[in-house]
Amino acid sequence: MEYIEPPPAPKRYARKTKEKFRKVALKDRRKRQIVIEKAQIRDVEEILELVNGFAASNLMLPRGPQYLYENIRDFVIACDRDVPVCSLTESREVLHLIVACGSLHVLWEDIAEIRALAIHPDYQHLGLGSKLVEYMKEEAVQLGIKRLFTFTLKEDFFKTLGFKRQSRAELPSKVWGECTRCPKYFKCDEVGMVLDL
Repeated sequence: MEYIEPPPAPKRYARKTKEKFRKVALKDRRKRQIVIEKAQIRDVEEILELVNGFAASNLMLPRGPQYLYENIRDFVIACDRDVPVCSLTESREVLHLIVACGSLHVLWEDIAEIRALAIHPDYQHLGLGSKLVEYMKEEAVQLGIKRLFTFTLKEDFFKTLGFKRQSRAELPSKVWGECTRCPKYFKCDEVGMVLDL
């Protein structure tokens, strides 16, 4: 039996301050090569980092790894091909920084929700949010979905994309199925918005 020494306990005065988002050395905007594609299992850790970075500021709901693995087919990502990221696997494949993500979650035969729309702070105001929503709208149409909805704190953004605010009483009952598990259930500050396709 081999004895392995445990790591030393951190000193009280040596606090670890973790940044919410990894810093990116940005190049000229015109030279960025951003690609939108469906997420894969290998992307889970970066998606979690992005989504939970905003959740730490109470701007969106936090997500755990189990949720991401179970719903990975719902996710769409935007990668910057000019920012290589070291692969966490032994395959040594070249990956690229995930700078935005979003999820299209089908709830019933005619309705789906746009969830977890997050854009890295260094990549905001480039139109990535609109492009991701357009990608998910096209996917919804291909699936035969007739309505999209979202709960958001960014009402103006979704208005520019054609979504209309709808009172909670007007939203379909199927929408409320997962709300009971939400940490904001009794004090929800989000606005419900709907888009007919």
